Amino acid sequence: MKHIINIFLILLWSLPMKADAFFEDYCIGYFEEVYWVLDPIEEEEVRDEIINFFNEKFPQSEPLNFNLYYNSSTRQFIFNDQNTDHSQFIEVNYPNFEILLLDTYISLFTQGDNYCPAFWNNCSEESLDSFFSGAKEFSDTWRGEENVLSFLENDFINNQCISLLNTKIDRTQFIADLNILIRELTNN
Repeated sequence: MKHIINIFLILLWSLPMKADAFFEDYCIGYFEEVYWVLDPIEEEEVRDEIINFFNEKFPQSEPLNFNLYYNSSTRQFIFNDQNTDHSQFIEVNYPNFEILLLDTYISLFTQGDNYCPAFWNNCSEESLDSFFSGAKEFSDTWRGEENVLSFLENDFINNQCISLLNTKIDRTQFIADLNILIRELTNN
C-alpha cells in the first residue's frame, strides 16, 4: 500500500512538470511562427508600427535595439565589436520585437539538452503535438501583413505565451544565444 501511495505522489508531482514542458513546446511553436512572419516585413512604416506596439505594451523593450556584426566565414555574430574594423562584417539590426521574440524562443528550446521541439531531435509525440498546436494557433489568427497591428493588438497580446516574454535582455547573452540558433540552423 505504501508503494502505491508513493507512486501516486510521484505521478501527481510530475504532472505539473509535464504540463509546463508541453506549454513551453506550444510556445516554441507559436513564437517561431510569429518571429518568421514579422522578421521579413520590410516596409519601414509597418516595422515602425510593430516597434511602437512593443514599446507601448512592453515599456522595458524600448532600449532593445541592437546593431550586431555577423562574420559570414564563421557563421557567427561577433561578441567584441568595439575597436573592430566593421567593414569585414555584415551589420544586422535587431529591433525590440525581434530581440524579444528570438530571446524567448531560443531560451525555451535551449532549456533541454536536445533542442526539442525546435529542431526535432528525439522529441516525444506529445512534444511535437504541442509545438504544432502553437504553430497552428498562430496560423489560425494571422490574417496577413496588411493586418499586422490587428493581429498584435487582438491575438498576440492575448496569447497565453506572452507571459514568457522577457524584457531584461543582456546584449552579450543575446549574441551567444543567437549564435546557438545560427549553428543549429546551419548544421544541415
